Amino acid sequence: MESYNVAKLRRIVKNNRPIPDNEHLWAAVAVIYNPCLNAFLIGKRTENPEDPWSGDAAFPGGRFKPAKDRDLVETAIREAREEVGLDLTKDAELLGVLDPFSPSNAPNINVIPVIFSLRDCNPQLTVNKAELSKVFWLGVGDVVKYVKLNINVKGKTRPAIIMGDVTIWGMTYRILRRLLREAFGIDLPKDPRDTD
Repeated sequence: MESYNVAKLRRIVKNNRPIPDNEHLWAAVAVIYNPCLNAFLIGKRTENPEDPWSGDAAFPGGRFKPAKDRDLVETAIREAREEVGLDLTKDAELLGVLDPFSPSNAPNINVIPVIFSLRDCNPQLTVNKAELSKVFWLGVGDVVKYVKLNINVKGKTRPAIIMGDVTIWGMTYRILRRLLREAFGIDLPKDPRDTD
């Protein structure tokens, strides 16, 4: 039987498989929900001076590659395999997608959050250290304890979720905020780019 929280997530997503147009840059992130832990998988990007999101918290994800991906769901699946070693076609159920977000430092990129629910609550993760320095499960019920207002991150003042050396802010925060508000009834402070 499907868990109550998985059913709530399923109600807020669209179940289409977006195919990129040629007018924009496209990317996808795999938002992986663990129903046993009531938690989402978050990674911390490896420090890299070439990466504009170096050191940021992020969902596994990356750019759409037309040679490898038929659609943006396949992008999210490929990136999760490359970054955390999960085969989401076997290890999880695809729940659906959210409308695109874009990072403030790259507003020309449309990023589709693709929402998955794990089948195995204790998956074997293989973290690609070139991409992510670490990953952890962010418990839905714990988030509000770590929210801070007006945090200066990379020269921008934003609300953020701060857990030790990980700061969840920007687009990742905004995706989490939407999921938590619409599926779990948890209202986090608004990011300046949120339109609700």
